[in-house]
Amino acid sequence: MSRPRAQTLQLPDDIVEEILLRLPASSLVPLKSVCRSWRTLISSSKFADQHFQRSILVDPEIIVYCSVNNIHRRMEVFPIRSLLENTRVEPTTKVASMNVGKGYVRIVGSCNGLLCLIHVRCVPNTTGAILWNPCTGFTSQPTPEIPGFFAYGGFGYDHTSNSYKLFMTVKVSKHDERTIIYTFTPNNSSWRTIETFDFSLLGHPHNRSHFPIDDDNDVGVFVSGSNTLNWNCQRYGFDILKVDDVISLDLGKESYTILSLPERDPEDNCSMNVELSLLRNCLAVCFEHKRTHWALWIMKEYGVTESWTRLALVPCQVLTPPKYSLHCIKPLYIFEDDVLLAFSPFYNIVLCDLNNPDGTLIPVIEGSEDAISNSFHVYRESLISPSL
Repeated sequence: MSRPRAQTLQLPDDIVEEILLRLPASSLVPLKSVCRSWRTLISSSKFADQHFQRSILVDPEIIVYCSVNNIHRRMEVFPIRSLLENTRVEPTTKVASMNVGKGYVRIVGSCNGLLCLIHVRCVPNTTGAILWNPCTGFTSQPTPEIPGFFAYGGFGYDHTSNSYKLFMTVKVSKHDERTIIYTFTPNNSSWRTIETFDFSLLGHPHNRSHFPIDDDNDVGVFVSGSNTLNWNCQRYGFDILKVDDVISLDLGKESYTILSLPERDPEDNCSMNVELSLLRNCLAVCFEHKRTHWALWIMKEYGVTESWTRLALVPCQVLTPPKYSLHCIKPLYIFEDDVLLAFSPFYNIVLCDLNNPDGTLIPVIEGSEDAISNSFHVYRESLISPSL
């Protein structure tokens, strides 16, 4: 007597989709090979967008460390949650296929799971870029190369045009700087020249030999809610470095505005760089406070100076910066329980409990002086395709 054939349980398509939407992006990539219908679903832009919107609420974010020089070009990915729990997790190494010859690669922004990488060639002096999704391994078509070195710029998503944009000012020669923008679209993408910011609006003549954008913060902070890229700029008075303003670029209007930083104590005249970042979807800033602390502020309502709110004072004497360092901590991410993840002047990634008045900084990722602070980015996995 033959055994009855086992029946296969066939789940409705909407249930299958709901289950897949709950899985991490990295787990979904290999599931494309299960069957044709799953591959079609997971590869669709609609599914990728829905999955990313859910992951914003539930998935832990990830730090991408770019260990880049003329020899090594790789990205190391660390789960943020493991850093908080002090779990020793070996990073995942990702490699983007970029043939840059004699040059270097930099991350100039992370948005919706896509990294924007610029590659600067030394011979000839040219700059180009690609979009890369480290989770899926896919890249966009490279942009055309343009003459000149990267001076400052940034990457973000323009909600008004539903497109990703790369903004750059490139230095072609000593007296020739060009401000350009690239819109990543499926067809007819090209570099466009736009108006350069008028630095005389900051109240001092613009000296081309000393660029007002801080060299260590030349990558703009993208604030999604305001559709803007933001840089801190430098002023000098009596040979003392002061940073009083933020230059903001609206990616939709492609126009500039100036934002004021929180009012500082008159005693805070130390020549220390201001660090801009994004915390809890708000523009954040960290600077020296009376030579004993680092003050951490967030702008709760973008563009409203009165909404600057101080989150914490972090004692800086517990982690004395290297000799001649002008850096304070660079905030990267803040957990719900007010534990701050930051890049320190010692080139480490550190944790700091903002509710602890002692403000002890705990190193969780060791770095080196060769590392570039702008190479540390907060990144969230997604299935979004860079081939828009």
